[in-house]
Amino acid sequence: MATNFNNTLPAAPAGSVNIRWQTDGSGNDSAYVPISAQELTSSNVDLTAQAANIVTSTLFTPTASGLYRVSAYLIVTTVASTGASTSTLPSLTIGWTDTDNATPQTIVLTPTNAGNLLTTYQQASCVIDAVTAVAITYATNSYASNTAAQMKYSVHLRIESF
Repeated sequence: MATNFNNTLPAAPAGSVNIRWQTDGSGNDSAYVPISAQELTSSNVDLTAQAANIVTSTLFTPTASGLYRVSAYLIVTTVASTGASTSTLPSLTIGWTDTDNATPQTIVLTPTNAGNLLTTYQQASCVIDAVTAVAITYATNSYASNTAAQMKYSVHLRIESF
């Protein structure tokens, strides 16, 4: 049976994509994966049971300048038993150095949320233009919980290049 390199059949398994094949007409074949929306899986952040602010930490250090999408999801995982009005899911700040002007930038990606329920969450995505070899960072701010049984939260971050 002859081999047919195809980027659609058979279909890729769930959670995967087929690669693209190309030929130059001289019998040379190659395959590539489009850079668009390529998740940088080694840079995922999944933090659970957080009961304080997270200091500025590295999410990813680009090996090439370009556009990156940062997606974030923060959720309350343990409610404070009392003093709910003073429990605050923190904001999330992303930092990077811009490719066009080499200036450090920050964006508050998710705002604070004073909810103290298991349904309290924040999520957002943004696109940044980050310079080579300077870390893209994250930090949380304004966490609050004044009880012995503190409110706890999780942070899930993904970064993609495109």
